[in-house]
Amino acid sequence: MRYRIFVVSEASLEKSAGRVGLRSVAGPNSAVDRVTAEIRRGVLNGTLKAGSSFSIADLSVQLGVSHIPVREALRRLETQGLITLRPGRSAIVNPLDRDELRSIYRLRKLIECDLAARACIGLTPADLDEAERLLKAFTHYELDADESWEIHKQFHLALLRPALTEWDLRLLEQLWHACDRYTRVVYETYQIDREERRRREIAHRLLIDAARTGSPAELKLAVNEHLAEHELACLEWMAALPPTS
Repeated sequence: MRYRIFVVSEASLEKSAGRVGLRSVAGPNSAVDRVTAEIRRGVLNGTLKAGSSFSIADLSVQLGVSHIPVREALRRLETQGLITLRPGRSAIVNPLDRDELRSIYRLRKLIECDLAARACIGLTPADLDEAERLLKAFTHYELDADESWEIHKQFHLALLRPALTEWDLRLLEQLWHACDRYTRVVYETYQIDREERRRREIAHRLLIDAARTGSPAELKLAVNEHLAEHELACLEWMAALPPTS
């Protein structure tokens, strides 16, 4: 099974010029949590373009908070590999990099395939029913991008949960955060029509079918192939981008 690749120019990823298009943050969660989520959203959806720089002062004004939660949020995002803090109260969105992508997927394959094999024998009918429910929500319902990706993450966690430790989850979250800005840009360029929904359903149903066999080797292989397909789609998308000056 091959993924369809859409050529997306760098210009099409830039949502605005000058000021970055972030929303004011307000709500019951801590200011740092809200700021982290909003800046991360901007990086993942291309509002904060890869390679672009911005000042902490400008972000503070747009988000409606002081510079303290902004700086702390940027520190968190730096540990996720999304941005780099620079001297002088500024930061840069880390450029997309093929070697980084390959490294992320190399580690994901090592960790997720091992977890899948160990989780397989512990999966219950209830776990598989939950995976089915999440798959239906992910592929059949009209959701915004953030909701869709959250359900997608929960689907994969459902198949790994019997083997997950707190440290496994921490490592997965780190890798998924780093990977998201590649995969989300690629897959959100697809036209989500009936054919595309069906393709996504088949790709993920293969994982459930492998889990239902009760064979650790079968599920491990299915997860490895699933990740390899994603990696290839991202690399082909990056190769199709016009060279940057």
